[in-house]
Amino acid sequence: MIRFRKCLPLVAAVAVAAILGAPTRARANFIIRATDITSGNVVNASVTQTGGSAADGSGALTFNSSVGNFSITLVTNIATTGPGFTAASQTLNITYNGPTGPTSDRLIVEVLGNMFTNPTAPAVSVITSNGSPSTSGLAATNVTMTSGVIAGNVLALGAAGTTLGGQLGTSTGTGSMGNASSVLTPNPITGASFAIVNPFSFYQTYTISGFANSGLAGSLSAGSTVSSVPAPAGLVLALAGLPVLGAAGWMRRRKAAQMA
Repeated sequence: MIRFRKCLPLVAAVAVAAILGAPTRARANFIIRATDITSGNVVNASVTQTGGSAADGSGALTFNSSVGNFSITLVTNIATTGPGFTAASQTLNITYNGPTGPTSDRLIVEVLGNMFTNPTAPAVSVITSNGSPSTSGLAATNVTMTSGVIAGNVLALGAAGTTLGGQLGTSTGTGSMGNASSVLTPNPITGASFAIVNPFSFYQTYTISGFANSGLAGSLSAGSTVSSVPAPAGLVLALAGLPVLGAAGWMRRRKAAQMA
């Protein structure tokens, strides 16, 4: 029994590692689209880039392009997945060269990935998102970040200037871009719990408007995770079983001492 008690920490570590596993790059198809919309709500320009596949398992897509009055020097999307969760993280580096104030343009960046199966249906799940500035300079009074799950493998975006509907568990955070230490308020933001479906598509959008200056660059880093609630059931069972093992050993030792 003493030997078994000494092994309990190792048993716990092995159980947790086996259940959770290490995060891996997601095998998915990705779409990133940036759209410039004027203050009159007219699409000024829109550029779409696609990448990733079930075959290469790259789990990442990088976007670089001029889009109307915006120069998108880098939008990087990286998706990772593991038992009980799928996560997507983005970095946006943009320069704006257009009118400011009420007549400034609006930028919409959409990031879509499909073929995800973690968490496993029909687990109750939740989406948590956060965003923080990487560099200051470019200032915007309105930043909105949304993240949601859409049932099935969504293969295309809608018309430029629109966002996809039918999202489950959507988390929505708002804030500003500039010198603040956090883009979203509050940060992080969590959506309502929902029953996950398999397969599903993970969809993030960033809408930035109300630019207070022009000719400057700014960047932000953000990410969203859809995870089972409150934790993968197997993990709860594994951890719950350890005290039971310890209690059983204690009862056997006590019974042996009484019989001695």
